[in-house]
Amino acid sequence: MKEGLFTIAALVALLATAVCACAQSQSTKLPAPQTAGGVPVLDAIENRASAVSGRFPTGAVSEQELATLLWAASGRNRGGEGWTVPTAMGLDPYVSVYVASKDGAFLYDGKGHALERLSTGDARAKVSSQPFANSAPYILVFVIKGKDGVNYFGQALAGAMTQNVYLAAQGLGIGVRFMATMEQENVRKELKLAEDDVPVNIMPVGKR
Repeated sequence: MKEGLFTIAALVALLATAVCACAQSQSTKLPAPQTAGGVPVLDAIENRASAVSGRFPTGAVSEQELATLLWAASGRNRGGEGWTVPTAMGLDPYVSVYVASKDGAFLYDGKGHALERLSTGDARAKVSSQPFANSAPYILVFVIKGKDGVNYFGQALAGAMTQNVYLAAQGLGIGVRFMATMEQENVRKELKLAEDDVPVNIMPVGKR
């Protein structure tokens, strides 16, 4: 009888652990990104600019607009055969994009075009101490994954990703700003980064 009770208790504990792990790794599918329209790419390049911090736009960014920015940064294109950014030897992106919002922190999954929840509560102030950035609907965080990526390949990829965000934002009427300054220790904790992951930059985004 005691052995039976022990088995039942162990099973209940195992199920509870599984449910907890599932809740912590909740993944939400994003709407399909906008892949056509907007302004011509040369016009976007001509008008590309960082939003001024003193009057940074704070209008709401829709879920589809966020999905489009993330897809531009490191999503699938060419029918799922390629990426929107160039990677060394066609590897999967070795720079990850995270999203800090009033509802928590999330990791973007480019293959599944989904967001994986990492935390709850307002994550923006934990990422940046700049008031204008914290008032933006979202802050994107770019992180080189692993010490082996901390070379010109990782830096170049982060640059390509952030430039894609600039151009997509220009086409959507969204203001963005590249920022190298962030709360490094808070970022590492909030985004649950590995010891050898390297946060590179952040980009607050808001509707004009």
